[in-house]
Amino acid sequence: MDTDELNTLVTDAIWRAQELESRGVCAAAGAWLEVSSIEEQLAAAFPASDCQGGIARRGAVRAALKAGDRARANALADRYFAEEAAPESLKVALREILE
Repeated sequence: MDTDELNTLVTDAIWRAQELESRGVCAAAGAWLEVSSIEEQLAAAFPASDCQGGIARRGAVRAALKAGDRARANALADRYFAEEAAPESLKVALREILE
C-alpha cells in the first residue's frame, strides 16, 4: 500500500475514532488502535528525520494512548527513540506525549 492510500486510511480512521469517542461508544478504543496501526505503517514508510515520519511516529504513540494501550505506546516510543535518524525534537515530543 502506498503512502497516499495510508494517509487516506488514517484520516478516515481518525474521524471514525473521534466520532465514536464523542458518542461515548466503547468501540472507540479499538478505533484508536486502528489509527495507531496505520500511523505505525506510515512511520515505517518515512524516515524519522522527515516531517511526515515524525508526524506518523507521534500519531502512532498518541493513538495508542487514546486506545488505553500504554504498553503499545511505550513499545512504539522505545522503538522510535532507538532510531539513529530520530531528531532530538521528535524524542522530546514523544516523551511529552507519554507524560
